[in-house]
Amino acid sequence: MGIIKILDESVSNMIAAGEVVENPAGMVKELLENAIDAGGRKILLDVKQGGRSLVIKDDGKGMVRDDLLLSVERHATSKISVKEDLFRLSSYGFRGEALSSVAAVSKMEMRSRAEGEASGNRIRILGGKITFLEETAMNRGTTIEVSDLFYNTPARLKFLRKPNTEYANIKDILIREALANPEIGMTLFLDGKKVVETSGMGLDQTIAELFSAATLRNTLSYPLGRLGNAELFRNNRDALFLFVNGRPVRSKLLEDAILEGYYTKLMKGQYPFAILDLRTDPASIDVNVHPSKKIVKFSNDSHIFASVSRAVREAIEQREDFISPSLSSRLAKEETPVATEAFPALRGENLPMNYEIAEKNFEREAFLSGGNPAENLIQEQFFSEKEEKGVSEDAGPDLSSPSGEFRERPAAQDRSFGIRPPFRVIGQLFRTFILVERNGELEIYDQHIVNERIRYELLKSQYYGKTIEKQLLLIPLRLSIDPRDREILIEHRKTFDDFGFEMEEDPGGDVLIRSAPTFDFRDSIENVFREILQNVKEGKERDIRENILISMACRDSVKANEGLTNEEMTDIIRRLHEIGKYTCPHGRPIFIRITADELQKLFKRKN
Repeated sequence: MGIIKILDESVSNMIAAGEVVENPAGMVKELLENAIDAGGRKILLDVKQGGRSLVIKDDGKGMVRDDLLLSVERHATSKISVKEDLFRLSSYGFRGEALSSVAAVSKMEMRSRAEGEASGNRIRILGGKITFLEETAMNRGTTIEVSDLFYNTPARLKFLRKPNTEYANIKDILIREALANPEIGMTLFLDGKKVVETSGMGLDQTIAELFSAATLRNTLSYPLGRLGNAELFRNNRDALFLFVNGRPVRSKLLEDAILEGYYTKLMKGQYPFAILDLRTDPASIDVNVHPSKKIVKFSNDSHIFASVSRAVREAIEQREDFISPSLSSRLAKEETPVATEAFPALRGENLPMNYEIAEKNFEREAFLSGGNPAENLIQEQFFSEKEEKGVSEDAGPDLSSPSGEFRERPAAQDRSFGIRPPFRVIGQLFRTFILVERNGELEIYDQHIVNERIRYELLKSQYYGKTIEKQLLLIPLRLSIDPRDREILIEHRKTFDDFGFEMEEDPGGDVLIRSAPTFDFRDSIENVFREILQNVKEGKERDIRENILISMACRDSVKANEGLTNEEMTDIIRRLHEIGKYTCPHGRPIFIRITADELQKLFKRKN
């Protein structure tokens, strides 16, 4: 006799429930999205006992008696009818498992009345079985009450987290659903205390209601949502809110695309506040990857990545407030208490002024840079389109000139930089920082980072103009390289050669460097080469050429504790503002600002 048998329906229902309702937050997500699919414009959620008990009410279209009875059956749904519908989903739910899964592991009561019906209906479900049915008077919509969640699955009950942890997860779910549906008013009570309420009056109002008015002021609108400036940077990804066709999702592809758009405006380990709602053809995505429907896959990954990163980059380009928070706003963030467990209130009333930079071309002179800053394009454009289309001779500096002076480009390809803002170099502090008075504010610049940015832009223009010259070493430099690192060098030998590092393998396993780029590096060639190799290893997600550019720019720049004349400091500050990019290639901010008001407050001249 065979050993395979069909599971009892009650057992299979519990297995399905374990996949869909992993914890109270998972239950809240499913019930909340059902209410949204039902067309609710006002949704109230009251959660108690660490998530084991809840009431959710909506004013949606409701259900007639027959639909109410069918709604708790497995794979009963109004969202799809044929398999082709899976490839054109426009609703949150579609599997018909949410209500049946919750009902299978709890004690549940549902009341619902459809438009046009004289009365509603009420049912009770115990462990997935309907035990009671009657008519009831109520307004249009649906109310669901859940109690004793996981009462019949003691193993799942045993692993529930502390109430505060469950509540934080539930709050996070509601915040994401509210951001995805800013036209719907949502209210959340936890143990009788109102903790979240949105009015349904649009995304901007929802941001202010969920976080703070200051958070809204520190963001800008772009075609896919909103982006936060440096005031809102944090050390984790909790503030990346991703939606695809209005559905909250998890997607490393979209997260990486946002980070690529910010690129050097973020320090390593920093992440922005960003809301991204990508609208695309439902047929080009797959949300049927995981029971939770949080994971989404795209049929055109590279196109999505390029489009998102380009939209982010173009939105924040030339915005100084995206990299240089003022002193007062930094202090305000440090002193502001956390408002909710799910997300801290990010305040800062003294916000940095945004500079309106007029567009005009400059005649550029050569000092420390000698080159034309290339546009900070994302990798897909910068490293592929340049190769496909080629780089025009007039797209950069005339490097045949000993001074590297700029010459005018054709008007159609003219690159506009800002008018030089009036500034005055006050002096050098600790032989490391440059003090500048500009626009009525004190600005403190890190001289190494300023020069590094300038050198980085020069190297980009030189490399893509194919003008990097190399010099043969009188005695080849022999380096002992880890076998794993040697594979990187072998794989990218052509790229290293393009940058001037001509090398070959020694029979003994070492690497011989026979030439190096003709730069006056402020360090040994060996140290420069090893730093490049280390950056390539640590930044595997970035194009190798970008890693080389960053490493060379860093090693070729003015260092800390290096004296500069007033003329040298003035020139590199002027060049920086011509470039208009205010972070180093590693993402560190180039300068900070201190306003006159802030100084007067520090000296108790003002309150």
